[in-house]
Parts: sequence; C-alpha cells; structure tokens
Amino acid sequence: MALLAVMGWGFCGSLVIQINSLNAHLHESEIEKEQLQKEIFELKNKILENVTIRIGVTAADDDYNRTERFFEEIVEREVNEYCSKMNYGVKFDFVVKNNKGLSYIALQNLQEFKEMSINIIIGHPWSAHCYVSMMYVNKNNMLLFSSSSQSSQLARSGDNLLRMYPVDSQQGLVIAEMLRSLGIRAVIVMQRGDMWADGIYKVLEEFPKRGGVILSRIRYDPECTDFRGHLSEMEGIAKEAIQRYGKEHVAVELISFSEGVKILKQARECPSLYSLYWFGSDYTAGTWGFQALIGGAPDEAAHLRVFSPLLEPTRSQLYLLLNERYSLLFSEPLDLDMASRYDIAWIIVKAVLVARTIDVKRLLEIIPSIASTFFGASGWCKLDENGDRETADYGIYGYGYWNNTVTRIKYGSYDGRTGEVSWFLPVEPR
Repeated sequence: MALLAVMGWGFCGSLVIQINSLNAHLHESEIEKEQLQKEIFELKNKILENVTIRIGVTAADDDYNRTERFFEEIVEREVNEYCSKMNYGVKFDFVVKNNKGLSYIALQNLQEFKEMSINIIIGHPWSAHCYVSMMYVNKNNMLLFSSSSQSSQLARSGDNLLRMYPVDSQQGLVIAEMLRSLGIRAVIVMQRGDMWADGIYKVLEEFPKRGGVILSRIRYDPECTDFRGHLSEMEGIAKEAIQRYGKEHVAVELISFSEGVKILKQARECPSLYSLYWFGSDYTAGTWGFQALIGGAPDEAAHLRVFSPLLEPTRSQLYLLLNERYSLLFSEPLDLDMASRYDIAWIIVKAVLVARTIDVKRLLEIIPSIASTFFGASGWCKLDENGDRETADYGIYGYGYWNNTVTRIKYGSYDGRTGEVSWFLPVEPR
C-alpha cells in the first residue's frame, strides 16, 4: 500500500511538473504574442507613414465649384492640420469630380478614380447615380459614401454603399408624429402611385399605433391630370369624419410632386376638404415644391398650410462654428448636404487612422462603430443595418402669409433623437 501511495504521488508530481512546464511555455507564448502584435502595429504605422491618401469626391453640376472650394479651403485644410498636430504622418488629398447631372458621367468618374487607385469616394449626391454605379463599386471593391441619396430602393445590407441621409420613407414617422402632436385623430391619405410615395405610406401606417385612424388611402396614377373624381370621393369621407371626430381632429395627407398644384386648386371646390388642415412631404417643403406651389396655387397653399417635414442639420455648436466659416465663403447658410459631406470626410479619416489602412473591406467593418459615436456638423451620424443614417432632425414647414405675401414658413421641428415634435408658431384649430 505504501509503495502504491509513493507511486501515486510520484505520478502526480510528474504531472505537476509537466503542467508547470506548459504554463511556462504558455507565458512565453503570450510574451511572444504581445511582441508580435506590437511589431505588426509598428509595421502598420510605417505603411501609412509619410504618405498622402487620396479620397475621391463627386458633386452635382450646380454645386461642383462650391464643393471643390469647400473641400480645398475648409475640409482638407482642417483634416491635415489635425493629422499634423497629432503626429500621424499622413496627409489627405480630396479630388473632386463633376457628375454634370448625368448617370454615365457619374459612372465614368468612378472608373477614372479607380485608374488613379482611388477606391474611397464621397458621393454620389443623387440616388440615380448611386443606383447605376453600385455594380461597378461592389465588383471593384470600392467604397461609395453618399451625402444625400435617400431612395429606399438602395437600402440594402452587405453592399459597399453608405449614406449620410436617412431613407426617404422615414419621413412617414415624422408625419405620423406631426399629426398626433396637433391632435389629429383621423387622416385621409392622397398619394402618387409610385415606389417613393408607397414607401412613405408604409411607414405612415405607424399613425394608428399612435392612436390615429387612416380613413382612406387614395392612390392615383402619376400621369393623372384631373383629380376631381378622387377629390369627390375624399369629400364624402371628410364630411362623415368631421361629424364623427370634429373638424379640428381630421386632416389630409398629400404625398405628391408638382401635380400637387392642380390637386390644391381643384380641392377648393370641395368645402369639407378645403376646411381641413393639409399635410405634405419633403417635396412640398423643399425648393421645387415651394416654387411650384407659390407659382401655381399660392392662396390655396396658404389656406391649407400643407405642413411638411424637411431634413435639416442639428443646430449644434459645431454646426454654428462651421456655418460661420462656410457663410463667409459662400454668402449662404450651411445646408445638410454640405454638412454631411464634411462629416463623411471626418468619419473616413478617423476610420483610416484607427485601422491604419485604406483597405475598403476593413473600413466597411469599422466605419459603423465610428459613426455611431460621431456627432458632427450635421448631427448624430449613427448608421442603421443597411449603412444608411439611422435618424436625423427635420424642420416642419408650411405655407402662410407674411407681409401680405404667401411664403414658406417654419412652424416647428422634429428631434430625431427623441422622436418629438415642437411647434414654434401657434396652429389654431380649424
């Protein structure tokens, strides 16, 4: 028994010695691993040491000169001053090309960038140009980071397109909250029969979850020129709704393009519809919609108000400082598109400096985490699962009289972080 015990303890002692030996080797391996990681890090730093990294930028024809000057005098100068101050040993050169409003030139510009070994592009501003470019971008391992594309058709995960605007359909959430915040309980929706309007309507279906009712959805042919039949149907629905809910709790939501002018003119013949507040979309709040309504149906627009959401930069301290410099250069305020280009440039720069590489695959992995904590000139830059901006702020615009002239008026705002609407001007019940 004693012999067995001695043999047993001897065997255990041998195991302990082996374990200690393995632990020692493991410790040595850990030291070697740390040393190897350090050497890799130093090598990565040397790869981007004393180099100039070129980033492509594409612009629309009407803002090409402005974009080129903005990047040359503000963005590039600011980025390189930062890199010098932080001793990164890297410079950035932003090369701006003009898409000239044409899809084939947008694609041609990408091909020229590729020939210049430029694979990281801030662009394109237009969704149509992004759409025709994506096959080439994905196939050639390029990164396209758009400042203002919004089309829901491009909201795809796993591709090489990132966007600093939320998808256009997200305004449906904003409209739903606008309706709720004004005490609207029932709404009649009149919309174009296309994918753009369908996308907004689909998100607007959030309104019933907020206690409201969508009384009817009138989906008209985009080629339609006479809307009196549709409006007559809506008039009957409006009469019943006014009796049930009260005029102050019923509204019309119009999702249209320039045909909205004719709709508003013909709605004047429908007393119940014309007695309600109308709401619109970013088209009716934007420049083209404003010009169309002021030129074709100013009195009707002022009477119906047509409250509509329009994307805007968050008025932060950073925005105000950049806006001051921008306004000195261009004699106009900094808009969301340019603020977004500024933010994209900084997100890309930070991603390159953190990853110590310009490899597109690696940058696509790291950019979402950098953007999620980046509050730039345009606001919070967090991206969603499709690589599109998750949320943003909106101004709420409508029409009214100012000094006896019909104009577009800012009535309130929507906070993208809280999802709340604030009305600046009183909107009296109908």
